[in-house]
Amino acid sequence: MASVKKSNKPGFKEFFSIINFLAVNDYVFLAVGSILAAFTGAGLPHLVCVVGWLLNAFVMLEPTSDAFRDRITPLLLYFVSAASVLAVIAFLQYVCFRLVALKVCRRVRRKYFRQMIIQPLNFFKQAANEKANCEFEGHVAKLAGAITDSLPAIITSISQVTVALLISFHFGWKLALPITGLGAFVVVWFLTFNALLMYDNKNEQKLARKTAEALKYSSTFREHCNKLFNLGIRKAAYSGILVGSIQLFIYIGMGLGALYGNWLIDHKLMQYPGYIFVIACSIIPAAVKLGQLHLNISGLWAARFALSEARRVQDRYPEDENPTTLPAAPTRISIGEDPTLAPPPEYWSSPEMKRKQFLTTFFQNEIATTPESPRPKNCSAFIHLRKSALQRKLYGLGFLFCLVFAAAPPTFTKLNGDLYEFYQIGRVEPFFADGVSISWKYLAGGVITCLAGIFCTIIYARNGESIAREVRCAVYTDFTNRHGATIPESVRRSMLPLVNRAANQCKAAFDARLSTFTVGVFSLAFGVAFVFEKNLPSAFLCSICFGLQAVAQYFVFRIADVHFKRAMNEKNERARIGLQTFEAMSETQVGENLSDIAVQHDQYLTFAYHRHSSVVATQALRFAFIVAVPQNERARIGLQTFEAMSETQVGENLSDIAVQHDQYLTFAYHRHSSVVATQALRFAFIVAVPQVTQAISYVIGCFLVVEGLVRAVVLYKVVQTLYMSAFSIATVAQFNMDIQQARIGALDLDEIIGESDTQSRNSGRSRDDIVLP
Repeated sequence: MASVKKSNKPGFKEFFSIINFLAVNDYVFLAVGSILAAFTGAGLPHLVCVVGWLLNAFVMLEPTSDAFRDRITPLLLYFVSAASVLAVIAFLQYVCFRLVALKVCRRVRRKYFRQMIIQPLNFFKQAANEKANCEFEGHVAKLAGAITDSLPAIITSISQVTVALLISFHFGWKLALPITGLGAFVVVWFLTFNALLMYDNKNEQKLARKTAEALKYSSTFREHCNKLFNLGIRKAAYSGILVGSIQLFIYIGMGLGALYGNWLIDHKLMQYPGYIFVIACSIIPAAVKLGQLHLNISGLWAARFALSEARRVQDRYPEDENPTTLPAAPTRISIGEDPTLAPPPEYWSSPEMKRKQFLTTFFQNEIATTPESPRPKNCSAFIHLRKSALQRKLYGLGFLFCLVFAAAPPTFTKLNGDLYEFYQIGRVEPFFADGVSISWKYLAGGVITCLAGIFCTIIYARNGESIAREVRCAVYTDFTNRHGATIPESVRRSMLPLVNRAANQCKAAFDARLSTFTVGVFSLAFGVAFVFEKNLPSAFLCSICFGLQAVAQYFVFRIADVHFKRAMNEKNERARIGLQTFEAMSETQVGENLSDIAVQHDQYLTFAYHRHSSVVATQALRFAFIVAVPQNERARIGLQTFEAMSETQVGENLSDIAVQHDQYLTFAYHRHSSVVATQALRFAFIVAVPQVTQAISYVIGCFLVVEGLVRAVVLYKVVQTLYMSAFSIATVAQFNMDIQQARIGALDLDEIIGESDTQSRNSGRSRDDIVLP
C-alpha cells in the first residue's frame, strides 16, 4: 500500500539509509574528519595541561635561574607548536565534514526530485505528499547541520571529556575525584536545562503555526501575543541560567581545587600546585561541553526526516487511488523560517495544474531566499523601534548586570593569581588556611556573576519580546483599519510574514543578543584595564598580540559572511530565473519535460557544492565570483527559452524542466563549495587561534620574566585575563549580523510603524491607535 498512509515516524532504518548517499571518498572524508575532531577535543585539555606545567615552573623555580630557562624554553616551543597544529586540525576538520554534508544533501535533493517527477498525477493530490513537499527543504537543512555541526560536536565533546579525565586522574586522582563528581552534576544540570529549552522551542514553533487562526479575532490575537511573550521570557530564563552557570561552575571548580588541593599539598599527597588549575579547568569545561550532548544528538537524529522522504517517494501511487482531503492552507516553507510565514499555494482541479504547483512549491523552497539589500540602512521603522527600545528603563538595570557579568573573566584570573601567590619559594607554613579563605571568594564571585548573567539575559530578552509584541500589534491594528475587524483569509495569510518573521527579526538587535554584545565589549575593556594595572610592559605586549587576534578574527568573520552572502545571492539569482520560467510553463509542458528538469536540478546541486568549497582567500573569492558570472549568464539564456511556453505545454516539457533543474543543482553545488574554506577558517579562529595567541603571549612574557621586568605569577594573570576576555570577540562580530537582520525585518514595516506614519496615513491611524495586549 502507499507509504503516505503509514503513521510511524522515521526511525533507525531511515537514519542509517544515509549509507545509500555516501560514496567511497565520503567515507574517507568522514573517517579523517572524525579523527581530526577527536584530536580537536583532546587538544583543548592538553593545552590547559601545558599552562599548568608553566604554572609549576613559575611558582617553584627562580625566574632568573638557568633551571627556569631550561624548563620554560621547551615548554614554550611545544605550546606554540601544539596550538598551531590544533588550528590546522580544526580547519581541516570543518572542511571534511562540510564537503560530505554538501555532497549528501545534493544527492538527497536529486533523488527526491527525480523520484517525484515520475509519480502519477494522483501522487500530487495527496495531502501528506503536499505537506512533505513543503517540509522537505527544511529537513535537508537539518541533514546538512547534522553532518557539519552535530556529528563533529559529539565526537569532540566525548574526546574532550575522556582526555580531561585521563589527564586529571594521572596528575592527581585524589583531587580529580571530587571535581569529577562536580562535573557529573554539571552534565546533568546542562542536559536538563537544554532539554527544557528545546521543549520551549518546539512549543514556540507550534504557536507560530496557529498564528493564522489567531488573527481571526482581536481577543484571540492578544492571547496569542501574550503566549509568545511569556514563552520568550521563559526561554530567556533558561538561557540565562545556562550562561550564568558556566561561570558559576568554573568558579566552584577552582574553589574546590583551592580548598581540597591545598590540603593535599600540605599532606604531601599532591606535589605540584599547578595541577589544581589543570584538573579544575579541564574537567569543568569538558563537562559543560558534554552537557550539550543532547542538543547535538537531537540535531544528528533530525537527519532521518530528509532521508525518509527521499526513500518514501520511490513508492508509486496507483491511478485509481482516491486522494485524501487537501489541507485548508498548506504553505511554502523556507529554510530557517516558520511554516506559516509564506502564503499558501492556490489549488486547481486540474491534475496537471496540481503537479505544476507541486513542483513550483518545491523550487521556491529550494531557493529559500528573499531579495534584500546587501547593506540595509536604518529605515524609519527601525529608527522608531530603536527609540522605543532605548526608552525602556529596564535597559539601565540590565546594563548594570551586564557590567557585573563582564567582570567575571578578570575576576576569575585575579583569584587564580592570588591563589598562586601562596606558593612562594621557601614557604613552610601550611596552605590549607589560605585555601579556605580564597575558596569562599571563588564561591561568592561565582554566585554573583551567575546571578548577574541570569538577570541581564532575562531583562534584555523581555525588552526584545516587548518590541516583537509591539510590532505584531501594530501590524494587526494597521490591517484592521484597512480591512475592518473581520480580516479576510487571503489578507490574514499576507500578514503572516510580518507578524512572525519580521517581528522576530526586529527584536534581534534588542533582546538577549544585545546583552551578549554588551558583555563582550565590556569584558574586553575590563580585561585590558585589569592587565595594565598589573604590569605595563607585559600588558602592552600581550595586548598587542590579542588585539591583532581580535582584528584578524573580526575581519575573517566578516569576509566569511560577505563571501557566503555573495555566493548565495548568485546561486539564488540563477534559481529565481529558472523558477520564473518554470512558473510560466503550462502543466502540459511540465509533464513532458520532467527528465530535463531533473538533469538541470542535478547540475544546480553540483554547482552549489563547488561554490561552497573552492575559495580560500579574498583573492580566490573574487576569482570565483568573476568566473561564475558567465556561467550564470549562460544559464539565464538557457532558462529564458521556457518563458514563451504557455500553461498548456507544461506537461509536454517535463524533460526540459528536469534538465534545467539538474543545471541549477550543479550551479548551486559550485556556489556552496566555494565558501567552505572561509567558513573553515572562521571555525579555526573560534576554536584554536586564541590558543595560538595565548602561547605567543607566554613566549613574549617569559622574556620579560627572565629579564626581571615582571613576576611570573603576574604574567599568568595578564595572559589568562586577556585570553578569557578575547573569547567575547566572536559575539561582538556576530552582533553586526543581528543588527542587519533587524534592519531587514524593519524594511517590511516601514509603512506601518515608520516615523512618517505618525503624521499621516491613508488609514488615518496614529501611534496612539496601536492596541497592545
